[in-house]
Amino acid sequence: MAVKYSGPPSSIDFNTAKSKIRSKDLVDNLEKFYSSASPPAETYEWSAEAQAEKEALYDDSVAEVIAVKKDLEYYSAYLEKMKANRTTRDTTLTQIREMYPEVAAEVDKEIDNREWFTDVVEACRSPPDASKEKAKLLERYPDQVDIIEAEFERMFPTSN
Repeated sequence: MAVKYSGPPSSIDFNTAKSKIRSKDLVDNLEKFYSSASPPAETYEWSAEAQAEKEALYDDSVAEVIAVKKDLEYYSAYLEKMKANRTTRDTTLTQIREMYPEVAAEVDKEIDNREWFTDVVEACRSPPDASKEKAKLLERYPDQVDIIEAEFERMFPTSN
């Protein structure tokens, strides 16, 4: 819009208007008024600061769209994986280990190290440990560290 209105307005073609409008006197009066009046043309000059601000907003929104599309791809693939790996009463432990090899590797490591109660949380006795989820979020969204830290502190306050 700023580029469109940066110069003076174009002139009015009164002859075309006369050929299309039934009342020629009205068009003649408007033409006389237009030719006798000389208001200053209003033009808009877009300041460099405003232009830089809008370009920064645009760049931020483009980056946000890219991030959202990336997240959409990730979660769509994750949803497909969850649908493909749906478990039933007939699913065996071997099949679960094949579906989730990262969990199987973690379980094997805990068994080898004799860490029997690593992931066990006793209700009302153990404080909730969300460190794994926090680490996953921090790895997935490195540009959102401050927000993630603040939210986890709000949900799971540390006693100092």
